Amino acid sequence: MPCNEVDVTVGNGNKAIFWESSWLNGRAPRRDLAPHLYKLAYRKKLTVREQLSNRNWTRGLWRMSTADEMAELVGLWGLLQDVQLNDQENTIVWKWTANGCNSAKSAYMIQFKGTYCSFDSKAIWGAMAEGKHRIFSWLLVQRKILTADLLLQRIWPCNPVCPLCDQEQESATHSALRCVFTKEVWSRVCRIGGATTARGGN
Repeated sequence: MPCNEVDVTVGNGNKAIFWESSWLNGRAPRRDLAPHLYKLAYRKKLTVREQLSNRNWTRGLWRMSTADEMAELVGLWGLLQDVQLNDQENTIVWKWTANGCNSAKSAYMIQFKGTYCSFDSKAIWGAMAEGKHRIFSWLLVQRKILTADLLLQRIWPCNPVCPLCDQEQESATHSALRCVFTKEVWSRVCRIGGATTARGGN
């Protein structure tokens, strides 16, 4: 059963895997809390009880060298201070059914979660704009415009930096929203739109 599809309530800590199970408030240290630390840790398959004993989970972390790793250590350490093991068995709850039990149907359906886009395409195709503008907008939200980030993924030679601002890597999101030049264009469009609305109301 995939660890990221279940919530584990730790009792005695004998079954939940420290790094991989979702046992810390429904979160897994490896996936949600400390992915950088996980790469440094020794003996990654130990249970919660085994790792908490003598703070075994910290072994290997002396190799930390980045601010991200240190921040993850502080955050994870703080969460672990509230952990109290007991004599009860762990409980495992399947996230995708009301009763918390795994089923073949729910396991099948979860494979398709996130594989389709909930974006309403009518916002683009029904817009009062020229066809070429609607097509461009559609390609933009589908991430099909060959900006530098996509060219690099294809190992095609290109200049990775935005040619307008010369500050950040070119991407569809950057070019359409975040570039300082783009922001200025949107600012002017908003001012023009506001002026038009004001005239229309007179």
